Order: sequence, then C-alpha cells, then structure tokens
Amino acid sequence: MRKMKIMAMAAAVAVAATASAAVATVQEAGRGARPVTNSGTGVMPAGAQEAMPRTARQIEKNGMAGAGTVPFMFAVVPDLQFPSRDFDVGGLKLNLLCGECVNLDGLDFGLAGIARNHANGWMFNAVNVAYGDGVGLGTGAVNWVGGDFRGCQIGFANWADSGDVFQFGFYNGVRDAQGFQFGLINTADRLQGLQIGFVNIIATADMSFFPFVNGCF
Repeated sequence: MRKMKIMAMAAAVAVAATASAAVATVQEAGRGARPVTNSGTGVMPAGAQEAMPRTARQIEKNGMAGAGTVPFMFAVVPDLQFPSRDFDVGGLKLNLLCGECVNLDGLDFGLAGIARNHANGWMFNAVNVAYGDGVGLGTGAVNWVGGDFRGCQIGFANWADSGDVFQFGFYNGVRDAQGFQFGLINTADRLQGLQIGFVNIIATADMSFFPFVNGCF
C-alpha cells in the first residue's frame, strides 16, 4: 500500500509539472506587461509602484483596474493587439495566438488568453490563465486561476487556488476549496467535497490518499 501511494503521488507530481510548464509558457508571454497607468496617460499614481501588491489575489482585493473598458479586443500576441493589454474587456476578446487584458467580463476565445486580474465569464482557449479571481467557465487544455474561483473547469489540466470549484480533466488541482473533482489524478491541499479518479489526494485529510473515491466533509 505504501509503495502504491508513493507511485501514485509521483505520477501526480509528473502531471502537475507538465501542466505547470504549459501555463508557464503562456505566463512568459505576459511578463512584459506594463503596469496599469492612471487613465491611460502612462503616468502611475503617486506611491502606486511602491504599494503594488505581489500576488494576484492581493491585486484582486485591491481593485486593480485597466486604463478603460472596451467591448471588443483582438490580439495576435500581447505586444500586437488592439486595444493594448492595459485595458479591461467587457464583451468579446479574440486571441489569434495569445491575448492579454487586465480584467475580463465576457467571452475570451482563441489559442491562449491571459487576464492579469479577474476573469468573469467564459474563457474558451487552448490555454486559459487568470492571475486573480474568477467566476464562470474555463474550457481548454490548461485552465489556471491564481485566486478565488467559483465555477467549472474542463480540460486536460485544471488548477484553482480556492473557491467553489467543479473540475473535470486528466489532472485537477486546488489549494483550498469546496467542490468536486473528476479525473485521473486529483490533488488538493484542503478540499471540502468529493474526488473521483484513479489517484485522489487531499493532503490535510485523515485519509490523504485513496484510489477511485476520496472525500472530506
């Protein structure tokens, strides 16, 4: 039993690493993102740089906003899109290769989509990344939410930091959440809910690993 648990956890780590690598590729495209400026003037408010939070969740709680809100955005890559990545989208965002915005409220469609803050609505790309919180649906090969997520993720690899989450995929992972995971490998630091899959791990549960079905209520 101990050997089986070790092998299962090793498999989970391997799949998680694959998912993380895929997300990291998209994140690399967004690292050149410029700080959000005051009313699009290019000048940051006094003290904003020093007070800028370090985590996506802190950014969300502090109400990060773009230079303005547009109903439509089209992107080839983040450095070649209209309007620029400094804007919020309230409507439709189309990504030929990879597109980026500050906040998303609506539909994000294409190859890869990035929201530097919250993403509310439907992210329908091969790779979906939201650094802040989110509400809605994520469908793609990789779905990653760095903050609190309330909704459903369907893909090869799914990750959310916290929230009320329903995940369906080959690999599903959360840090601290309530909900349901259905996949080959399901992992959670803390989960109030049910896991169904070949490998099910809830690190803080009395039965941290159990095949086929695991849960904590």
